[in-house]
Amino acid sequence: MRAIPGLRAYQLLGRPDQRSQPAAAAVAGGGGAASTCWLHATEPGEYDPLRLLAAQLGELRKAPQCLVTGNNTHPGPGEEPAEIDAWLDRLRPSLLVLAGTVLPPSLIEQTRARGIAMMLVNATHAAPPGRWRLWPGFTRGLLAAFSQIHARDEQAARGFARLMRGAVPVSVSGALARFAPAASCNHSELGALRTAIAGRPAWFAYSLPPSEVEAAFAAHAHALRRSHRLLLILAPRDPRDAAQLAEQASAMSFNCARRMLDQEIGETTQVYIADTDDEPGLFMRLAPVSFLGGSLTRDAGTPPPLLAAALGSALVFGPHAGPEAGSFLEQLRRVGGGRRIAAAPDLGEAVSALLSPEIGAEAALKAWSLATEGSDATRQVAHAICDWMQINSLQGAA
Repeated sequence: MRAIPGLRAYQLLGRPDQRSQPAAAAVAGGGGAASTCWLHATEPGEYDPLRLLAAQLGELRKAPQCLVTGNNTHPGPGEEPAEIDAWLDRLRPSLLVLAGTVLPPSLIEQTRARGIAMMLVNATHAAPPGRWRLWPGFTRGLLAAFSQIHARDEQAARGFARLMRGAVPVSVSGALARFAPAASCNHSELGALRTAIAGRPAWFAYSLPPSEVEAAFAAHAHALRRSHRLLLILAPRDPRDAAQLAEQASAMSFNCARRMLDQEIGETTQVYIADTDDEPGLFMRLAPVSFLGGSLTRDAGTPPPLLAAALGSALVFGPHAGPEAGSFLEQLRRVGGGRRIAAAPDLGEAVSALLSPEIGAEAALKAWSLATEGSDATRQVAHAICDWMQINSLQGAA
């Protein structure tokens, strides 16, 4: 086995002092199977794409057992040889999949020395840490240990191909998905609701706290001026508030129906209270516009915004989304897949604007594109991993 240029110097002089949790604890319950795939993010930002890749692998026929490491909770090994050996002894993986721009030399070398195959995925560029990337031949030697390199785009693939000169197969798979796909729903219920709505425009206010009910009803009254057949589907944060909500709706002269009472959506129904335990995705599939409940009230909390976007429902949201939701909502606002409003009086105008076919369809498409970006790449890489493991397991058996 040919030595990797610069590796010996790195191990003597440059290996960072990293510590992971002990392998026995970190790998508890995992490993040892004949078809274990270890997916490791060399940078924290790659952990979620690998986690989704593992989930995609789990849906395939003859799926391997997967372990994902590389975030703060599941860091994996550092660059200490003894720790790496402990992980490899416990896991005994058939394949190590790495993602990240930093190549961990000790992990790569010790995996290679055991004859364990490796893949690099979601790759834009990759090199040893710090100034070690300047050591002649070090980067190429590490990359030569991989069986396949899956690049994010054509430019990245050309860079890897120039460096490797045919030593490792390089393919363009695309950027891996960052967000989980939307869950399915009860399709018979969906069909029944679509029949009842009969093509009427609708918007969905979901996980609505009591503090925002008045704003939702006022917004609906405003939007009805432009679209007199408009239906508001309202899912209260606490279904026990449904009776009071129905009274409030009636007090504002809205014709109201409640799902819990099996009241049908009629031609004149203006507010439909979704007070059952149905998944919100059922109603997001019916409404091209959704309002993120709690986002107009400080410290009220908000539900995850991803689901609406993944189902092609343009989002309206206020300034008080939680920190986890805030990052996605800012991306959504930047690409034009949703509208942020400053206060409750702005809700009606935002809903009306997004219900316009031209504006709403474009916003919904942008929301869907952001939420589902990378799903094809994740499927492609998952199939490549599964195919590789099946072929090599057959060769090993022979």
